[in-house]
Amino acid sequence: MHLSPVHGRHRQSLRQAGERLRAHYARHHRSAAFWDAYQQIQNELADEFPDHRAELCNRMAAFAQRLGAVEEAQLLDEPPHRN
Repeated sequence: MHLSPVHGRHRQSLRQAGERLRAHYARHHRSAAFWDAYQQIQNELADEFPDHRAELCNRMAAFAQRLGAVEEAQLLDEPPHRN
């Protein structure tokens, strides 16, 4: 799984999202409550960085895989970057 590097505000927001997701996973494991939190956190990131939606969703999926919530993350195709 290859993910491009994250910089600046993306990095801080992803770190915070990861901390929140880790806490929800510790509390709820793979239950509906975990997946509700996952979707909420992912939507918050996508709203904050709409031009990087696919990248951020892929990073959330990869993080869920590292937590053990899924066996293999399903990644989105990232659209070509606009100049």
